[in-house]
Amino acid sequence: MAEVTLFLNGRGYRIACADGQEPHIEKLGRYIDTKVQELVRQVGQVGDARLLAMASLMIADELAEARGDIEAAVPAAKPSDAAIQAIEAVAKRIDALAARLEAS
Repeated sequence: MAEVTLFLNGRGYRIACADGQEPHIEKLGRYIDTKVQELVRQVGQVGDARLLAMASLMIADELAEARGDIEAAVPAAKPSDAAIQAIEAVAKRIDALAARLEAS
């Protein structure tokens, strides 16, 4: 198991991660720190816990918005009438085959 140190609001946090994931975790840490620094500029130093909670909310909001954008862009697939009819026809054929097998 690997370990990286993330610096958030000037404080180091040792984080365990899977081997080979260090660059990815470090990149995520830098992104979180940019959000924390943005908050520091807006509200000042209100404590690490509060800043990290606020940054988490900001990132969660970005994620929710991105998910909403994806759902809007890719509507849920609905089977067409032709697909439903084809599935029903296959089901009837399977039932007929099963009946013939039981009769023999």
